[in-house]
Amino acid sequence: MESQFRNEYHRLIINLHKTDGYIFNHFQQKLSPFDLSVQQYKALRLLAQAFPNSLSAGELKEKMTDMNSDMTRLIDRLVAKNLVVREADPTNRRRVNLRLTNESNQFVEKVAVEFKDFESIVSHLTDEEAQMMNTLLDKIRNK
Repeated sequence: MESQFRNEYHRLIINLHKTDGYIFNHFQQKLSPFDLSVQQYKALRLLAQAFPNSLSAGELKEKMTDMNSDMTRLIDRLVAKNLVVREADPTNRRRVNLRLTNESNQFVEKVAVEFKDFESIVSHLTDEEAQMMNTLLDKIRNK
């Protein structure tokens, strides 16, 4: 039987892609009852870390791990859900600050309870396996 992979590097790329999808779907299922996407939740968590202060859209985008995120559309959706407020920066009129309200900060805390054990998705790995995986993934990204 012929292998579906050209080589082990090809197999690795496919495995990384499948694993990313597996983890993404796991998180999406947890967020579905809250009507949030994974990207929306990531943005809310970052704003919660800054709460009661705000972040500019640029600062938020910089902190997001997804390099392809359409920040304007993402923020528009969170504003429409009354989870984020936009405020003009008093020191720079061109800058818009994003902030959670007290209510939306409490909502993020409620959603976060669903992720208190999010490591369980990889808890069957040994400490050594997790450390090796982290080392290898860092090496892939940092060439």
